[in-house]
Amino acid sequence: MILNVAKQSLLHRKVSVLLTFLALLVSVSLLVSIEHIRKEAKNSFYRTVSGVDLIVGARTGQINLLLSSVFRVGANANSVSWQSYQRIISNPQVDWAIPLSLGDSHKGFAVIGTTNDYFEHYRYGDKRKLSFQAGGRFTNSDVNEHKQVTSMNNHFDVVLGADAAKQLNYQVGEQIIISHGVGKVSFSHHAEHPFTVVGILEFTGTPVDQGVHVGLNAIESIHAQPKKSLSSNNRSQTSLRTSKQAEDHNHDEHDEHDEHDEHDEYELAQPTQVSAFMLGLKSRIAVLQVQRQVNQDKLEPLSAIIPGVALGELWRLVGAVENVLRIISAAVLIASLLGLSTMLLASLRERKAEISVLRIMGAKPSFVFWLLQLEALSIALGACVLAVVLVTGTIFLSNDWLLAEYGLSLSVNILSIHTLLVIGAVLLATFVIALIPSVGAYRNARTLA
Repeated sequence: MILNVAKQSLLHRKVSVLLTFLALLVSVSLLVSIEHIRKEAKNSFYRTVSGVDLIVGARTGQINLLLSSVFRVGANANSVSWQSYQRIISNPQVDWAIPLSLGDSHKGFAVIGTTNDYFEHYRYGDKRKLSFQAGGRFTNSDVNEHKQVTSMNNHFDVVLGADAAKQLNYQVGEQIIISHGVGKVSFSHHAEHPFTVVGILEFTGTPVDQGVHVGLNAIESIHAQPKKSLSSNNRSQTSLRTSKQAEDHNHDEHDEHDEHDEHDEYELAQPTQVSAFMLGLKSRIAVLQVQRQVNQDKLEPLSAIIPGVALGELWRLVGAVENVLRIISAAVLIASLLGLSTMLLASLRERKAEISVLRIMGAKPSFVFWLLQLEALSIALGACVLAVVLVTGTIFLSNDWLLAEYGLSLSVNILSIHTLLVIGAVLLATFVIALIPSVGAYRNARTLA
């Protein structure tokens, strides 16, 4: 009986009920959306790098090392020598290593010097591997190779993150110039060393999307001084010891050699240092042991951090932002619930006759109390259900756009424990707020008795 009475009562006041319902729908949708995005952002934050057991860099704090090596924010003042890098990765416990060289940029996007091991072993999300939407890996990133190339040969490759390629409108085959420093504006460009785009990565929703990846040996080469051909220098010394007649006789030959040496030669040499490097171990049990060995290294001051631990510490530092969002959405919800309470209070005067009829028919004051509570909870529950459907549909329809524009991927399934807790909190708050008009109706019912 009480359900039918509540239904007819709500239909009788459909205009005011509809406006209150819409206000609650917006506020609940906002609260559910913020909670879902917060949870997804946190999961995405923790999934920025996956499968990496340790990150090693020069002695510094773990937050600073994490920001510079994973998020490309800031920079470590010191580097790790190549000898220390080789010594650490030769540890029998180490399965693979990804060297990283930072400090250059291209139009505001960080340049990362690395090897093909980056594309082979780097993981994100649920240990998802990097994939290419166009092109492929470096063709000359082997740091053990020693190739002599000229700057005219374009032997320097670059692989772009999806967001960098999209914003700069680059395609495979285009040439770019990288700059020294990490600022958006740089006055030091490596213009004599153009890089050719050989690959573009798929969207990952991580800092990889904003990366400009080049070969580690290429980074070393563009910062090194050009090496003139040794044979050319020997020929020059020999020519000084010849007679004037021999010099005249060989004049044409020297012209030919001079023309050949117009282009400086560069060696794709072994790097001398790296900014940081990531390690994958053969056994997770050895993580703490290897970390301790690196931190206690006596040949060079180094820091080894566990990414998951550092990410947790960093999230706690930025956790105040999610609390602010929660407070804002909760304030909007409370305002809507107060509107619901106001609507019910305003209807009490109009409903005196209705309450009198109910009392004549034998309804108890408690029946009137629960009638108003049922009306309020029905409106709130309907708003919650429709909010979940609305948010789910919005995410489903906009997920591709969010991934393409912002590299953000949200799960369509929002029915998690967090969402259920939010809905439960909304219904509980509705019950408490509705006590004001419900108690008033209860007292009126007792007076009419």
